[in-house]
Amino acid sequence: MKKTVGFLMCLAAAGMLAGCGGKTDAGTSATTAAGGGTETTAQGESKAEAAGEPVVINYYDWDIPDQKFIDDFNAANPDIQVVVHSIPANGERLTKLDILAMSGGDMDVMPISDGDQFTRFESGMLAPLDEFIERDGLDMEASFGKYAIWGQSDGKYYGIPFRATQTGIYYNKDMFDQAGVAYPSDDWTLDEYIETARKMAEWGKDQGIYGTYTHTYANEWATVAAQKGEWYTADGKCNIKDPAWQTALETRKMLDDEGTQMPYGQIVAVKAVINSSFLGGKEAMVNAGSWLVRDMKNKDKFPFDFNVGVAYLPRFDESVEGPRSNYSCSVLGIPENSKHKEEAWRFIRYYVEECSNYIAASGNLPTYLPAYNDEMVNIFCEGSGLDVEYGSKFFDGDVKLTTNKIIGPCGAQYMQIGKEEIEQYFNGEKTLEETLDNIERRVNEELAKQ
Repeated sequence: MKKTVGFLMCLAAAGMLAGCGGKTDAGTSATTAAGGGTETTAQGESKAEAAGEPVVINYYDWDIPDQKFIDDFNAANPDIQVVVHSIPANGERLTKLDILAMSGGDMDVMPISDGDQFTRFESGMLAPLDEFIERDGLDMEASFGKYAIWGQSDGKYYGIPFRATQTGIYYNKDMFDQAGVAYPSDDWTLDEYIETARKMAEWGKDQGIYGTYTHTYANEWATVAAQKGEWYTADGKCNIKDPAWQTALETRKMLDDEGTQMPYGQIVAVKAVINSSFLGGKEAMVNAGSWLVRDMKNKDKFPFDFNVGVAYLPRFDESVEGPRSNYSCSVLGIPENSKHKEEAWRFIRYYVEECSNYIAASGNLPTYLPAYNDEMVNIFCEGSGLDVEYGSKFFDGDVKLTTNKIIGPCGAQYMQIGKEEIEQYFNGEKTLEETLDNIERRVNEELAKQ
């Protein structure tokens, strides 16, 4: 409880809890949303339960697959009624979810993505799931393999992996053909990536086309360097001065400064985003997750008309073996305040274990390994225009995965401090030496508080 209160105070200090006494303005799907509070009897059960009516559980998400899987679950589980709420897929989504999770038990199933889950695990916001896992005999390693760690904190599970993303280099094949530049190979290095980006930038400069694109997400600059870099020293201190991280930061700034890619400050100023920028024909290449396939399916919003190829990430240098990808994972958790943890757990298991094809069809990577089948890559690519040979790279069991997310002590603080300091370096406000010194000092101060 102490950790939850501390986390709540942090949100309040940032002005995030204004008006949190009721629901947020999140939209709802065609399924009717539940009302305000839940009326209870003197015995503590809801009046609906006492009357033998289905228990209503509320699931919020910004990326919901076909509504049919919700309908199928409700039909197969008449004692439970899942109500799905769609929230905007923007920077405010996590704040909305945090408020719902801590404001009174109105949310029963909470999705959290890309490393943001670890702060929530540590805060006490989510209920531990180990008793459910042990009771049901769920083998986490066999079921989720490399994704299992994304649901853990301090040896306990607080989340179940359900969808993931792996990073590749998407490239505009039509542009490469027009420029007479060879397509990226699957065994290329960072130096070859830079050379290719420069060639494409030179070809496209009179057309306002950049050679490549790297977004402003926290640690996005580190996707390739994660193959070599270590975030912590042997004695558990901040290791931001690892040569791999320095090389990555210098490379990003160099590409920005020479005009090979859209500069960091410009991306922020014009509010550029990966999907509309690349699919809008502004870059020859882009470093992006497998989720971009989801957006390629949405032709109404992104009506691109060119052929897309996908290459594995470049290797940091010749000493790194390939093929390589960066990855992160989203999990489903149950807020500690939920009044219906058992029913929420049943829905989570159904979603994860029975709906992998729905997840693939939405353009995301399923995490439940026993559900993988020969048709899954076709389902993943269908409607996107991406050839299956490229889509299969995101399902390649031989690809070696690393992550630019910091999974370790004070990982969330580490990433936030890094973002605050590094953007000043990219904008030319601080030197690299000043930037690294500040990150090292501030992160070690946080680690010392543990």
